[in-house]
Amino acid sequence: MIRQIFIFFVLSIFLLSCKKTIQNTDSVPKKTEMQVPVKRRSIDSLSNLSKSNVKDWKEYENLHTYLQQFNNTSPNEALNMAVELNDYIKALKDSLKIDDLKTNSLYARYNVLNNESLRLKDMTLIPAIQPEQVNAQVDKILLVFNSYTQKVNTIYSKKKFDEEIDLDAIFDKNL
Repeated sequence: MIRQIFIFFVLSIFLLSCKKTIQNTDSVPKKTEMQVPVKRRSIDSLSNLSKSNVKDWKEYENLHTYLQQFNNTSPNEALNMAVELNDYIKALKDSLKIDDLKTNSLYARYNVLNNESLRLKDMTLIPAIQPEQVNAQVDKILLVFNSYTQKVNTIYSKKKFDEEIDLDAIFDKNL
């Protein structure tokens, strides 16, 4: 009798422990904040006057095209693109052969753009980086590049204005 109770007890424990649990493995993996694409401000373009003056400056166009890819990227994608972005920015300065654009104000904007790009590149090495920090850095880069573009536009519009107004003729009349 004790033997039967013991066997019954062992079998009941065995049957209860072998309870079959079904896990739902068909669930869709959730995207982390680092994988959610962010819509950003559009990138400014050169004016027609500026385009005609810098038509041979391919590195600017390459950088402009590459930065347009950042308009709808996730922080993770932005970090993956940071090294190549830095290469494009270095090529921009190395390729500047246009004398009209060799101004201190444009060099200053380039330096800020390069520093912001290097900061994004450094973020790739930080394992606990927050998506908000990456998004803010990408926004800074786009803002500085827009500033760079607007400065190029301003340089050429000022040059055109100076050519249209003949200041020497005005001052010669007064003498």
